[in-house]
Amino acid sequence: MLVEVGKRNVVEALKDCISLQSQNPPGNVEQVVRWLEKWAESFGAEVKRQEVELLKNNLLISMNFGSGPTLVFNTHMDVNNPLGQEWTTDPFVAEIVGTRLYGVGACDAKGSLVSMMCALESLALNPAGLRGTIMLTAVMGEESGGVGSLHLVSKGLEADGAIVGEPTNLHIAVAHKGTYMKRIRIKGKSAHSAQSEKGINAITHAAHFILKIEQLNQKLLKEAHPFLGSASISVTIIDGGTQQNTIPGQCDIVIDRRLLPGETHEKADKEMDDILKELHHEIGQFEIEFIQPIVATIPSETSVGEKIVEKAIETIKGIVPDKQYPIGFRAGCDMSKLVTVAKIPTIILGPGSLAQAHVADEFVEINELYVAEKLYEDIARNFLS
Repeated sequence: MLVEVGKRNVVEALKDCISLQSQNPPGNVEQVVRWLEKWAESFGAEVKRQEVELLKNNLLISMNFGSGPTLVFNTHMDVNNPLGQEWTTDPFVAEIVGTRLYGVGACDAKGSLVSMMCALESLALNPAGLRGTIMLTAVMGEESGGVGSLHLVSKGLEADGAIVGEPTNLHIAVAHKGTYMKRIRIKGKSAHSAQSEKGINAITHAAHFILKIEQLNQKLLKEAHPFLGSASISVTIIDGGTQQNTIPGQCDIVIDRRLLPGETHEKADKEMDDILKELHHEIGQFEIEFIQPIVATIPSETSVGEKIVEKAIETIKGIVPDKQYPIGFRAGCDMSKLVTVAKIPTIILGPGSLAQAHVADEFVEINELYVAEKLYEDIARNFLS
């Protein structure tokens, strides 16, 4: 379904956007902000910067069509940093191979960003029948915990519905998991390995800790959410020891806890406290030096009876009917801020696969870009009619 809508071609726009470096870290999105400003002003949209940090602004692009509801498009300008990944080509030079467009951010989430912009341009060119306001909130800092969207909602964002652009393969996602990552340092006591009895092996204690984490994970896997599957907890990084003949005096571990709607950070903290109490009881010398939060996002869910869900399903039935059934988005995203803080009923919808996010040779199917553009436009027309 290769249909060009609007003045600017979505594929050419994405190629341009990929070339604008906004990798996080460091998260400088100024090049993308300036590019979007110029584009939005060209079709008469109102443009406003919202400063979050130095060289890290949110950009609010809006069009008012009179009294009526407000619909928000939300997606992020920052992308995963490809440093250390083995790309076949330059990640900042978009390349088309067959039916795919390759480049960093192609699916996460510059594909959504440019598809939303093309949809806005089409609405501006043909506003017949529209009533209300459409706003695109292009945010910074999604890849570092959603600080841009958190700032956005803290400033009093109000709307009747929202669409978050993330890679869902054009499915409508009505729920997503939360993320709770922590770095934990297990303290031991260094000694020469020839006199190991004089030391306390932090790696050995870490191994006991990891086994407890896996036991908790198996427990979490037994209960499932209808759209998201089970919650989980994993050890994703371990770093301990200084040299081969020394008993390690410390060992750092990173844990990644994925939360379901209804679960809280306090619940995850209680799980951790219970594990540590067990280890203190079982291993007399077990000691934690510190527990440091890394990322903390809240899970969220929108009822399938909300207007934004109904209008999205109604629209998608006529374009890609096999995508009409709601799903869950298994990663964290900025929907949580819109739903839990701003109380805006929200869905997640965008081109590309989550499996391609944060990997080398990231790509998006070109056809999905055109379909996403059409879906965003038609959902807005249905919502604002």
